[in-house]
Amino acid sequence: MIVHVHINHEELEELCEADRNGYVVCDNYDNDIEMNLEDIEFDFQDLEEIVDEYLDDIIKILAKYYRKDPKTYKKLTLLHEKSNHESL
Repeated sequence: MIVHVHINHEELEELCEADRNGYVVCDNYDNDIEMNLEDIEFDFQDLEEIVDEYLDDIIKILAKYYRKDPKTYKKLTLLHEKSNHESL
């Protein structure tokens, strides 16, 4: 997953310095980064990995919202059972 990160120039000045040959040498950056949900984009591979990891939770959430629609609820229940059997 590729994430665009903005690092304030003051923080870079603290992390980096020039060596004798004029090359910039930086320490590792280890800090929290605040991101807005609107700024995050997933590509198809990212979404596949997320769904693979959280499929059961996604199905439970969808089933909760479609409980009053018997047709859709039944499909979600069958999908949930199938995903549980495949993980064995």
